[in-house]
Amino acid sequence: MAILTSLDYPAVRAALDVNLNAQSLPDATITQDIFLGAAESDVLRRVPEAESLTGDDLARVKRAAVWLTAAYLAHSVVRITSMSVQTRDLSYSRQTFDPDEKAAELRARAEREFGLLLAPPAEMPRRPTMFTLAAGQRGR
Repeated sequence: MAILTSLDYPAVRAALDVNLNAQSLPDATITQDIFLGAAESDVLRRVPEAESLTGDDLARVKRAAVWLTAAYLAHSVVRITSMSVQTRDLSYSRQTFDPDEKAAELRARAEREFGLLLAPPAEMPRRPTMFTLAAGQRGR
């Protein structure tokens, strides 16, 4: 069973650029093993029981898989989303985002999801035990 389905592919596109659609980034590109397969392998390596999770844990795994798939696609998508203007005398081309920075940002988001999944935040005590009233008098 795959972690992501075709219903999750719009989220992968939106993670990269909200203007991407199925024509500019087709499902067939997303499902290639070098993108989706690699991301799902990373997720399963980190969370071996990922395919059997339910509820909030499954949602976190799916989000992590979306972020990782988008990170793997970042270098390829920048060619699709780059802006270029050409006039008679001048040609200008610019990337809409830095693929290395975008991939690092997306991986960091996936790591945050893994962190919440693997080690949920514990409730903080109201008052740490090391701060108590000390017996004794000052200066004697």
